[in-house]
Amino acid sequence: MRKKKPKTPPEAPLSITELLRRVDFFSEMDDATLSRFEKIGTVLHFQNDETMLLAGDTRRYIFFISHGQAKIFHDIKHFRNNILNLLGVGDFFGEIQLFNENGKSTVSVKAEGQCTVVTFKGKDFVNEIISDPKLSIAFFKQTTQKINKSYMQIACLSMNTLKGRIMSCLMQFVEERGVRIQRNKQTVIVLKNRPTQQQIAEMSGTSRETVNRELSDFIKNGYIELDGTDMFLIKELPID
Repeated sequence: MRKKKPKTPPEAPLSITELLRRVDFFSEMDDATLSRFEKIGTVLHFQNDETMLLAGDTRRYIFFISHGQAKIFHDIKHFRNNILNLLGVGDFFGEIQLFNENGKSTVSVKAEGQCTVVTFKGKDFVNEIISDPKLSIAFFKQTTQKINKSYMQIACLSMNTLKGRIMSCLMQFVEERGVRIQRNKQTVIVLKNRPTQQQIAEMSGTSRETVNRELSDFIKNGYIELDGTDMFLIKELPID
């Protein structure tokens, strides 16, 4: 008689504190400060393609991603080939409603795969950061980086050629997440968990087939190498 394999016990869910430690804004906080945020935070789980925030929503909440990815777009009815940005662990969204006079979200957000966020009511979050100048400065720095990321995306879409838009999109991810390493006796930049061809296509306003063709050309000319979900930047892409 065949023995039944013992069931692997399910992993215990992470606490709010453990989830917040994954987010840059909270990662260096002392335990006392983090405890205050833990008391006012709520953990939400979303499935692939589930709407996390809808354009026109007037709820004043801010969301911090602690697992997975989310995609931002303008029109929920026609979001294909219309991704404005792709957010990963440590990113946040919803801050516009906190400081916008009418409190309306100008974008929609969907989960890209399974996604976990820690969310805070706007007034609770704002009260915490304005009570400590260091927290205010840290949050404004994070927001400034996010604005810069948006400018880079605008630059990507303003490129005249498809090749230029695809290269600019890739370089945006390299600058944000790339790590310089030694590989095969040379210094390269590795981009872990690189965006998929479909994501690049949607962000640059083209088709997955076009992205595949351009990536093959980059590989052929020695600019990049792909290894599973990693991309290695061997030499700088010649952005037009």
